[in-house]
Amino acid sequence: MAVQNAGAQDSSNLGNSRSLPALFFDGQHAYATGFHPIYIHHIVSHANSLAHLPYKLGGGHKQLLDDGYDCSGSISYVLFRSGLLTTPLTSVQFAQYGNPGPGRYMTLYVKPGEHVFMTVCGLRYDTSGAVFHEGPRWRTTPRNFNGFQPRSIAGL
Repeated sequence: MAVQNAGAQDSSNLGNSRSLPALFFDGQHAYATGFHPIYIHHIVSHANSLAHLPYKLGGGHKQLLDDGYDCSGSISYVLFRSGLLTTPLTSVQFAQYGNPGPGRYMTLYVKPGEHVFMTVCGLRYDTSGAVFHEGPRWRTTPRNFNGFQPRSIAGL
């Protein structure tokens, strides 16, 4: 299994004077290192736990533990399991979550009523990929950020 440094995709951190430690990515799962805060380890671990599940419209909303997840359901699951959220949110609700603007390690990108995804140390976690409705996965392919509002969590 080849493990590589995840390339930075998160353009929101390009102005940051200190470089971020990259996640390692093996093509399916991401891995935080000793240079990352403990919350990043939790976020990455919980995101990895969904990386094999299919897309399911409404998945993760009625019940947090589900057999498939939509965009906001997968982000809700990761943040809830990491202790950063108390109840699942929709993409409309994520537009009010946290603080406006990009985070240092992690940024949520929200298009209210349409889509939400996150980047963690430049690696994108998203239900939008090469295959339509593939489900939550770490993605290295570029995507269009136009129309998305960056949101951050204090300290991250």
